[in-house]
Amino acid sequence: VLTGCAQSGMDTGRSVKKVSTPIVSKVAPSKQIRNSSQLWYFSKNLKYKSNSGIEAFIFTKGGTVRAYNVKKYYASYAAAKKAKGISKFGQGTYKLSVNKQKQTVVTLKMKLSGIPATYQFKLKKGLAKKYKGLTFYGFNAARTVDSDTVNGVFVQAKK
Repeated sequence: VLTGCAQSGMDTGRSVKKVSTPIVSKVAPSKQIRNSSQLWYFSKNLKYKSNSGIEAFIFTKGGTVRAYNVKKYYASYAAAKKAKGISKFGQGTYKLSVNKQKQTVVTLKMKLSGIPATYQFKLKKGLAKKYKGLTFYGFNAARTVDSDTVNGVFVQAKK
């Protein structure tokens, strides 16, 4: 004889919230960056906090890039601007290429507060995570500025 446990026939109408795990994008990194006019963040990790802010970048299809400091992660450039949590600190051009290890490399030639600088992001494994009500899509990455390399995440936030 098989028996089972069942709830009584008096369902209270509780809804069960499904937790969906974000899926890593299969779109080529170069297309993800070029086809977006939203903020791309670079930080050591998603929980990173800094007194000077988090670096954020906007890439245009025409090959230009603008660099910002933001107070926190925002779902969009408009949201950051509305919250007055964004300040521009540089602009320049960018180039996308693929290295011998088949990693996408984003090279930025910029003027940061009037001083020339070259940034290079080596995009590694894709990632998708939820954090503080936002969903982040992007890559684990290594950023090199003036021969100083830092590992972190290069991501875009969405609601």
